[in-house]
Amino acid sequence: MNRAVLVGINAYPGAELRGCVNDVTDMAEFLVSHCAFEEDEIRLLTDGRATTDAIKERLTWLLNGLKAGDRVVFHYSGHGAQFPVRDAGGSVVRVDECICPVDFDWTEQHAIRDKEFAVLFKSVPAGVHFEWISDSCFSGDMMKPMLPPGRRIKSMPVPADFAWRLRTAETKGIMPEGWEHIIEGMNVVLISGCSQKEESADADIEGRPNGALTYYLLHTLSTPHGLTQTLVQALARTRSALHSNGFTQHPQLEGSKNLMNEPFLAALKMAAAA
Repeated sequence: MNRAVLVGINAYPGAELRGCVNDVTDMAEFLVSHCAFEEDEIRLLTDGRATTDAIKERLTWLLNGLKAGDRVVFHYSGHGAQFPVRDAGGSVVRVDECICPVDFDWTEQHAIRDKEFAVLFKSVPAGVHFEWISDSCFSGDMMKPMLPPGRRIKSMPVPADFAWRLRTAETKGIMPEGWEHIIEGMNVVLISGCSQKEESADADIEGRPNGALTYYLLHTLSTPHGLTQTLVQALARTRSALHSNGFTQHPQLEGSKNLMNEPFLAALKMAAAA
């Protein structure tokens, strides 16, 4: 069985992006043309339809009834954020990382945080080929770096009160746990757009808006030997392509070591079995 949920959001009120919908439609086309997915096995959520509840509902569908040999993709392209949490006494006690649905409003009800993903994905059974692509970033820094024309940062702008919480957390030495620890021991591999302190770019590439990670990852996988290389090799080549084209982000590969050392969606094994 194949299943994919692809979420791309440009239409954030006051924090618009441009390439995220292209990212997920490009991924959908790639899954059909290169990975033997059927159109009916892929569900897209874009812009105003990509609410917190809708994303969670699609993830429930994605993960329901999985068994060994199934191939599963969750691709998110949009803003990320660091979410500082206070306890009942008002003290900042931790910093979560989260993706930002279109209705994200800096409340716990309208964010999907790392701890929630851990609960969802811990049920993925052994033998499932589950690849999670997150073309976003989670930097809490309010200082925006100077970017070339046509490039935008995929990190939600931080309001002043949450920036103060993040400053408080930093002063207390409270750091996000990090995705590597969140999904440790799970049968999931995460391809993320950058390291924890970096920004993922939403950019105009060859005259068309795209997320830089998604564009160069799909370019790497589409080469003649793209689906026979391991994910470790594919990510190294993706990173090299990014840097050769002036992007400074360093995509990360985290989670299952077994999946990292197989091709994307185990395409080589699937082709041999056919």
